[in-house]
Amino acid sequence: MLVKRLGPHATRWYCLVVGIFLAIRALTTLAMGTHFGLPGDGWRSIWQLILTAILLTGLTLPRTTRAAVTTVGLVYLAATAWELLQHKVLLGAIPVDMRDHIVHPLLAALAAATLVVDARRPQRAAA
Repeated sequence: MLVKRLGPHATRWYCLVVGIFLAIRALTTLAMGTHFGLPGDGWRSIWQLILTAILLTGLTLPRTTRAAVTTVGLVYLAATAWELLQHKVLLGAIPVDMRDHIVHPLLAALAAATLVVDARRPQRAAA
């Protein structure tokens, strides 16, 4: 049923898969008793939950799917660029570890790829 609802829309799949990934990552970090100092893993979790909410909006409101994927992709592109200058902390609050140096550019590239795939997908003719 879920596959039928999402259909061939790569951007909807991005919203689902990346949203689940970010939610799990954020919630497990919070469950481990994180802190909100500067920098603190709590701030990373809040950031991830905000992006999860954006992706959930894109998943539930089809008109906003492309905007949600674009937003998350741009956020992770900016994070990737920022990490080139500051290897350990984003915006003075969000700690960056080795996984982030892989995950951030990967999520940005996947967002761009899904937007391209959806743009090339033939549109249905109006009924």
